[in-house]
Amino acid sequence: MGLLQTAPVFGAVGENLAGIAELHGGLGPVDLAVTPELSVNGYGFTPHEETDLFAGDDPRLAALVSAGVGVGFAEKGASGLPWNSYLLSDPRTGTRHLQHKLHPVSYAPWNEHLSFRPGAELRTACFDAARIATAICNDMWHPVVPWLAAQGGAEVLIVPVASMAGTDPARIRRTWEVILEHAAVLLQCYVVFVNRCGTDGEARFWGGSRVLGPDGDVLVHLGGEPGAAFADLDLKALRRLRAEVPLRAEARTDFLARALPARLPSESEPPYV
Repeated sequence: MGLLQTAPVFGAVGENLAGIAELHGGLGPVDLAVTPELSVNGYGFTPHEETDLFAGDDPRLAALVSAGVGVGFAEKGASGLPWNSYLLSDPRTGTRHLQHKLHPVSYAPWNEHLSFRPGAELRTACFDAARIATAICNDMWHPVVPWLAAQGGAEVLIVPVASMAGTDPARIRRTWEVILEHAAVLLQCYVVFVNRCGTDGEARFWGGSRVLGPDGDVLVHLGGEPGAAFADLDLKALRRLRAEVPLRAEARTDFLARALPARLPSESEPPYV
């Protein structure tokens, strides 16, 4: 599994695609390689131009996708706002895995809900080597999403993000460390976290892309600049772990529908007791 940590420029689609291709070309042979959230379009804090929107089968993405490179992009629909999308294809079988971000951030400074519509489905895909799922950035801050991915059989969780350093970079990094380690250990999966770096306006993105094993250990990581790295994923050992410690099989999915409240309380209401 390869990591391609890039610093995309908002709206510079051609340059961003060329930068991904260059990094990938220097990585060496890997089955799959992943890039950050919106790696093709750049993040931006405003809506994307119509000419910068892509279809899932856009020929501008074909060369990278067919080579097993995962790309994040703004995907146009038949009408309305675009999706924040991520596409990965298995170069051995041609299986395509397209995921729409389920939870566009709805508060400042991101306000993604003004630029993107939410996805409606969490998908897993069976690639030649492993079953994978994608949780795009804020989707990981909703723990049910990675849990559902694992219940759907995902062995490798791809996590493309655009995480800013903000006013407290240490806290942001530590929060992501906890989220990623929690997912890897409790869901017994490999977690492939790929963050962008560079700047967008006054926002600075901290990179720190990494691969975690199902024991929570970091197998490889990058710093704060554009770069590439790879890690070998031992799927046989992962499957052996899941067989010996069957946490997923213990999940009480039968009671979830009736356990969830019909309506969540508002911030002004007292919590359930």
